[in-house]
Amino acid sequence: MLSISTLARRSGAERRRKVFAATPSRVLAQRGWLALFCVILAVFALMPLVALVLRGFLESQDGRTVLSLWALHAVLSEPGYWMATWNTVVISIGAMMLATMIGVVLAWCLVRTNVPFARTLEQLATLPIFIPPFIGAFAWVLIGAPRVGLFNLPVRGLGLGEPMDIYTYTGIIWTTGIYIAPYVMMIVAAALRNMDPSLEEAAQVCGLSRVRTMLSVTLPVVAPSILSGAVLAFVISIGLFGTPVLLGMTKEIYLITSRIYLELQHFPPSFGIVAVLAIYLMFMSTLANILQSIALRGRSFVTVTGKGFRPKIIELAGGRHVVAAIIWLYLTLTVVGPIVIITAAAFSTFTWSGRFTSANVETLWQSEDVRATVVNSLLITVMAATAATTLGLAVAWITTRTRMWGRRLVEHVVLLPMSVPSLAFALGVSFFWLWMPFSIYGTMWIIIVGLVGRYVSYSVRTITSSLIQIHPELEESARISGFGWGNTMFRVTLPLVMPAIISSWVMVYSIFISELSMVLPLYTAETRTLSILSFDTWAVGEFSMVAALSLLQLVMGVGVMWSVTLITKQRQVAAV
Repeated sequence: MLSISTLARRSGAERRRKVFAATPSRVLAQRGWLALFCVILAVFALMPLVALVLRGFLESQDGRTVLSLWALHAVLSEPGYWMATWNTVVISIGAMMLATMIGVVLAWCLVRTNVPFARTLEQLATLPIFIPPFIGAFAWVLIGAPRVGLFNLPVRGLGLGEPMDIYTYTGIIWTTGIYIAPYVMMIVAAALRNMDPSLEEAAQVCGLSRVRTMLSVTLPVVAPSILSGAVLAFVISIGLFGTPVLLGMTKEIYLITSRIYLELQHFPPSFGIVAVLAIYLMFMSTLANILQSIALRGRSFVTVTGKGFRPKIIELAGGRHVVAAIIWLYLTLTVVGPIVIITAAAFSTFTWSGRFTSANVETLWQSEDVRATVVNSLLITVMAATAATTLGLAVAWITTRTRMWGRRLVEHVVLLPMSVPSLAFALGVSFFWLWMPFSIYGTMWIIIVGLVGRYVSYSVRTITSSLIQIHPELEESARISGFGWGNTMFRVTLPLVMPAIISSWVMVYSIFISELSMVLPLYTAETRTLSILSFDTWAVGEFSMVAALSLLQLVMGVGVMWSVTLITKQRQVAAV
């Protein structure tokens, strides 16, 4: 005989089956929506990559488009391109190794030791992500340039020469690596928090010291995260444009991104060669991901089981203050120092003249050119961030809240551009829309489409992580109570994931406001952004004005991020 509670559960289950029954009309509607999303994602994320590959092997002859290996042969037969490839590999591997070393050490110190103010230091250590690479590289030019570098000026005054030269392989590796390290740190820190400390305790019981325990137990267990961070650092490094151009072209240290830029300056540009060079970048990033998969294949790194645990904090005694001082030094080199130096340079008559003026900052408000680029930057950034977040929410909801056939394909397509360097993807966007009969090339819309296609995966990841923490029963209860899909979404789901949506918007906004690699092949004189204006100003040697523009970019990026965060916290307090 069934109990009343069993009958109630069966009755509730029956009501849910009726509400969520897969009727033919609902199945048809779901397939229609899925088809629409596949088309949208193909246009945004997939077709630019296809167009890029095709453009490398197609040529126009007598008004016809034919298959040709001319561009590939031109690249393979030119020593300069081989040298650029070698430089790209050497510098990217060097930056990856430096970023991995710094990121792993930071993660271990801040998560597993009793460093003072570890939580605050961890939050501050992520700030270099929000400093555009071009601005960071420019700050190090002001520090370490042979003639005008702040470090070299007093040393040269003492007759000791110029000990620091940022325009070298080492300078490019250093500047790239220190700004990529926070990506590695965040990935490894998350893995260390999820690692069962009993493994380390067992090693120490067997007589291993703390250092040997870290080297022989901790690091091997979190190897997948370290490898993931290293591969991400490598992919970011090979796709950077501002840093290698700013620091490398002075002494003709050309990378693939530098050669692409130089090819685009030719008239008419050889788009076939440009496409092949961009395919080089895609090949490098794909190879790095394949090697990562091979390295982890067949190995088990499971340490999180059903048994509960608490991360063990390692006591460093008096050494914790030394570790904290080293972390503060890193923050000074990557955040505090560059901002102070850029601010000082922005208020100088010319670089380190010793005379200060507000003329450069005043020009920002008086120049029509600056005002136009600021308006363009804000329009493009706000619309692209909103579109990326909205599309990311839709994709995240489809992949986590529906049983649509092909939903995993949607997820894979949207994540595909994540492993492609920004400059290569932007070239694919330009090629694709040049072939379309209703081309948006030359308008700000092509920049928005490019930014959304390249970075929508960031929004998907952020919002998905929040959606999977919300049990579907909350939405089911609303539907059983008579709410339609729209009411359930706007009154239940969205309020619960709103913090993730806001975080996603702020994150992609901070990327878009200073994006240079994506915008470079897509902008025109009417759609020039602030990052392009800063780059053009640097090209003519107006360093103080570049500093003023860089300061404006930092204010527009960090200021909006801080304002949104403050408003969100105030609303949360009011709700409580």
